[in-house]
Amino acid sequence: MTLADIRDYIASLKLGEHVYMGKLPDKEWRSIGVYNSKHQYAYRTAIGGPSLESYGTKYVTLLVHWNKSPRDTEKAAVALFEALRRVNNVTINDQVIKFIQPLYDIQDVGTDDSGIYEMVIEVAVIYEKKGKGE
Repeated sequence: MTLADIRDYIASLKLGEHVYMGKLPDKEWRSIGVYNSKHQYAYRTAIGGPSLESYGTKYVTLLVHWNKSPRDTEKAAVALFEALRRVNNVTINDQVIKFIQPLYDIQDVGTDDSGIYEMVIEVAVIYEKKGKGE
């Protein structure tokens, strides 16, 4: 499971006008940025090695960069949060996302330099492995 797979899944939800992976190049309104999480999490593997793993975990940060209305921005963030909570065995780019676990409540991070409100959602994406040491 790559960050690009998760970005493609977020785009398929059609909740934002723009979905970016990595950097938001033009900081367009109603955008969702998809980033690898900068938090540290313990490494885990199955007893017996990677070939016996049935699932993996990818930690991701989602930035909801919306508009100059805190109300609209919160509505967009809540819609995304709720959509993520409902994920169950979804296939994207030949990868199966078993479920997505939000790690915290939605975080209000204020505005950017242009006055656009932003909110952050931290999630763990639990995905199926094929049992080949992926």
